[in-house]
Amino acid sequence: MGLRGILAQDFLEERRRFEARMVERATAPSELICDREGAVMLAVSTLNGLDGAFETSSRLMLALGLAGKGRFVRAGDWGRVEGVFRPGTAALSLPDNEAEGCSPAARLLGFAISRQRADAALGDLGGVDALLPAATSLHVDPLLQSVLTALWRDAQLHGLSSAFFDHGVDLVLRHLVSRDRPKVKARRVRPLKPGQMQRLYDLVEARMASDLRVAELADEVGRDVRGVTRAFRDATGYAPFEYLTLRRMEHAKQLLKTDATIMEIALAVGYANPAKFAAAFRRVCGCAPSDWRQSIQ
Repeated sequence: MGLRGILAQDFLEERRRFEARMVERATAPSELICDREGAVMLAVSTLNGLDGAFETSSRLMLALGLAGKGRFVRAGDWGRVEGVFRPGTAALSLPDNEAEGCSPAARLLGFAISRQRADAALGDLGGVDALLPAATSLHVDPLLQSVLTALWRDAQLHGLSSAFFDHGVDLVLRHLVSRDRPKVKARRVRPLKPGQMQRLYDLVEARMASDLRVAELADEVGRDVRGVTRAFRDATGYAPFEYLTLRRMEHAKQLLKTDATIMEIALAVGYANPAKFAAAFRRVCGCAPSDWRQSIQ
């Protein structure tokens, strides 16, 4: 069996276990989004509190608090993490690590990432094992919160196959490793709050077909152009213009599945010149729009 088959088999088992946990612990309907190969699973769930043994998973598990607050303890041979889990707090557990402790009733945004996917993102840093320091603390990190929230929003709109989502998973994993490594002193970037990030994302989506300047994004959140550019890059890994281009190309892919002409699609994503649209599409997606359309037919 190849890697794809192994991932798929592991995914089906993990999904069955997830659904069983939801029946046992969830107090409200859960929303689950998975990719085709099962490398990444996302869920929003409202869970009862836990006191005792945590469920062991073959996957890297990352949970972000959305609502609820209380004492959190997770301990095992790998170490111990203890603190108050509240909205905006993130907790990480490594694959196949047994643990006991307690967690409060809470609404969570959860990411379940296969070991293979995590190793691919962290190969040059030592793989999943490089995340051990991050697993021994709770994280209150505006950047992490913003990126995880953006990934969930992108997954709801486009599934887990967009270039933005794939890059975002890498960004989250590498950021968790870098948090616990010595850092060179640098000028502090004032992060954008989750509500501010949401306003910027909404403005980008609303202006997909028209010109949008970084100055307008800056005005939307009361920042100067340089400040919003640095904070946006810190939160997403992209400069605002890069992110806008990426979102336009993702939207163009959806339109290429319809009968719309290349000219109509170019106009719908903000390009009056179809040649410039084709060049941007090729730069982001690796092929011409017409070739991409042909490949999915």
